[in-house]
Amino acid sequence: MNPPLVSVIVPVYNCRATLGEALGSVVEQTIDPGLVEVVAVDDGSTDGSGDELDRLAEGRPGFTVVRQANSGGPGAPRNAGIERARGRYLFFLDADDRLGPEALERMCAVAEEQGTDVVVGRYVGIGRGVARFTKNIARVGVDDPDTDVYGASLTTHKLFRRELLERHGIRFPEGILAAEDKVFTAHAFLHSSGVSVVADHDCYYLVEREDGSSIMQAGGGWPEVFHGEVARSMLEQVMAHRGPGPARDRMLVRHFELEVLYGLDRRLLTAPEDVVDRVMDGMRRLCEDFLTPSVMMRMRPRYRVLAHSVRSGRRELLMRIIERAAASEPVPLLVDKARAYVAYPGFREPGASVPDTYFDVTDRLRVRRSLTALGWDGDRLGLGGTAVVSRLDTAGRTIALLLRDKRSGGEHRVPCEAGEAGGDDGDSGDDGGGFTAALDPGTAASGSPLPAGTWDLHVEVAHDRLVKEGRLGADRAEGVTAPKPRFVVSGGGVGASVTPFFTQGYDNLSLTVVPGPAALEKLLRVEAVGWDGLPRLLVRGSVPVSPASAAHVGVAVRLEARGGGDTKDAEISLLPGAERLEFTAVTDLRGLAVGRWDVHLEFTVGGETARMRVPVRAGQPKIPPVPCATLGLRRASFYRTGGGNLAVHIVPGRVTALARSAGRRLTRR
Repeated sequence: MNPPLVSVIVPVYNCRATLGEALGSVVEQTIDPGLVEVVAVDDGSTDGSGDELDRLAEGRPGFTVVRQANSGGPGAPRNAGIERARGRYLFFLDADDRLGPEALERMCAVAEEQGTDVVVGRYVGIGRGVARFTKNIARVGVDDPDTDVYGASLTTHKLFRRELLERHGIRFPEGILAAEDKVFTAHAFLHSSGVSVVADHDCYYLVEREDGSSIMQAGGGWPEVFHGEVARSMLEQVMAHRGPGPARDRMLVRHFELEVLYGLDRRLLTAPEDVVDRVMDGMRRLCEDFLTPSVMMRMRPRYRVLAHSVRSGRRELLMRIIERAAASEPVPLLVDKARAYVAYPGFREPGASVPDTYFDVTDRLRVRRSLTALGWDGDRLGLGGTAVVSRLDTAGRTIALLLRDKRSGGEHRVPCEAGEAGGDDGDSGDDGGGFTAALDPGTAASGSPLPAGTWDLHVEVAHDRLVKEGRLGADRAEGVTAPKPRFVVSGGGVGASVTPFFTQGYDNLSLTVVPGPAALEKLLRVEAVGWDGLPRLLVRGSVPVSPASAAHVGVAVRLEARGGGDTKDAEISLLPGAERLEFTAVTDLRGLAVGRWDVHLEFTVGGETARMRVPVRAGQPKIPPVPCATLGLRRASFYRTGGGNLAVHIVPGRVTALARSAGRRLTRR
């Protein structure tokens, strides 16, 4: 018999009620059933789970039931399953969870295609939180800082290549109630050549038991097990398989925060003194052996001060920090000049001797910002939004917009008004972090027009000398869109087109500035071309410009004989509107010489003139030529050139039969 592609290993202990759904989710997989085997290991259940396994396995090939005495934890039954499994890949399913229908098919497919050793599927939490990945990842290394699959999830509910486990002797620790899966998965990650992520399909449902009887719901054991066996094992693995550097530091931070110091919780406040002593002693030894200065400063402040208290034997300070961290209200932040500190017990207390750097959160603070309004108001771009530094009081803050051009290195500051955020309802949010701004591209560069370039918009929030900033636009209210481009003329008569847009990928707000009247060519809209009473050629168009800027824009339309020589100017009528300048150009074609005439449009701003051809959209309806009667013995027509521009064609007219007969009679006389 050919070996299966994937073996599903199920450790079972007193979970009869959920076995049918868990194992049924394997039977319902879309992958070919012949490619799947189930190895269910009954770890000495006393509730009839073993009998239920026998019933479910009856008549099903590829379903193996293994029985053994209770081992005291899920590690031993999982190891027994590994020994019996024959699949190329192993998947570990807990008996109270279930698989998504396409999980094995999708995960095995990406492992086969990419050659990866571990595949992580999307988790769905039922009554509990889970780690989530937002996009598929074909292949990534565990050292990659942007993805950080190592830090995101060390549960064992993943697809593993069996050859990886056999080659490195990777097995679960036995006899412990919880976190044995983290030791196993961390070991596999550290040896893996690559990891894949399937994030576009629900692959694994982590189910919280209604009776709260699972090991994790029951607390998973006292912190002693973490610092005594589990945490040291993982820390030793990281040190053994990763050299000094950012990747190793990230992994150590993850273990100190989630496996070592995380156990210092409110349970310790009422624990017997001897237990507290053992916990502190075990954690102190871990800190002495593995907690380097770089790892210490990468941790969050709560864990820094906990580690300091444990390492220095400060029991009283440790208890006060645990009690404060367990309180419902957040620990306050204090700003001192250019730094911010989280004021846990011990901060600048006389005799505490805890360095300020352990409380420092400056580099961790971020601006929470949103865009609630965006649109033109004349020549100004109006913006409204919210911008707050998390957990800092909005009183006394100042807000500014920063415009930056990456290519030139230029930067310009636009002050904002604190208050309402703008938008339809003017709601600035519960935190009072609203702001409004009026960006005038004609004066934004310290009273001068913005130079040519692409300007990224950032919002800056300052508290005293503490300054934080972030790009603006990705988080925006529903209905906020980029306004249309506009031609803006500064007080000095310098004009430029300004195009607001949201960037691809990151969706942040930027402005493209193109100076000079030549920029109007891309903004020009030709709305009509036709005859305005024979034989007058009509061209009507518009450009987006406010009434104030329209006063500085001159428009001319001129016909030029192809090959040089004669010209004919049109009569221009201008009609400034609230959002655009409309123009109508009428040219009398009488007297034009036979030949082709190109139609040119000229815009003049601040003494600078830009010439361009008049474009005609494809599919423009054909209009009959002007007959001879209106142009003497000529005919006129206009057409769209191969380049898409407007041209006029003057041709000799045809002499009618009546005219030829009259001519012959005059000749005979």
